[in-house]
Amino acid sequence: MTAGGVLFDLDGVLVESAHLHMQAYERVFSEAGLSFPVLARDAVLRGKARSFVIDLAIPSASAELKQRLAEAKPSALEAVLESHGDCSMPGAIQAVRALGQAGVPLAVVTNSRAPRIWLRKMGISKQIDAIVEGDDVTLPKPSPEGYLLGAARLAVEPERCLAIEDSHDGWLAATSAGMRVAVLADEQPGWLKSGDDLMPRLDAATILHRLKRTEDPLASGRR
Repeated sequence: MTAGGVLFDLDGVLVESAHLHMQAYERVFSEAGLSFPVLARDAVLRGKARSFVIDLAIPSASAELKQRLAEAKPSALEAVLESHGDCSMPGAIQAVRALGQAGVPLAVVTNSRAPRIWLRKMGISKQIDAIVEGDDVTLPKPSPEGYLLGAARLAVEPERCLAIEDSHDGWLAATSAGMRVAVLADEQPGWLKSGDDLMPRLDAATILHRLKRTEDPLASGRR
């Protein structure tokens, strides 16, 4: 039997990305002779999709301009990343490498449309067995579509997967897919029912322990 899989969210779980995304948007808009409005910044901080952010920033602009800005964003992000050092969350690189070495199937499931840029920057592309990005799904999180596709690409049943998330939308997506979820946070968010699902830091031993609970019907609450 294939080992249970671990599926990571990207932004806020593997990488500290919000401020870098902001810089990339500012660069793209500046090069187009535009300023990036304050009202769109909160959408960036909440990890909203590129099309959503651009529509919010310039609602009356032509579809052609919006598409041009959207297509320029990945290159701008890559340029921003080149001038920065480590962008990973504490423990992320070590945890992914240790889990990969242990033979655990690993996936990244994200609304982002440029996850490979971050994985290359972190040096963990080889450890990730499957990637589900924004363009792969019809509906973004909180829809379970991305997590179900991630499990399918790992060839692991969803109920034998552990998802690691940091947002309410991500938690809803993974739980709706039938997965256990570990929420990366220092304190219990108001929307999280059980503090047992908290994970203060990415750590391979802790992740493996929680992954084993997906194989134990008593520990996972299933009979």
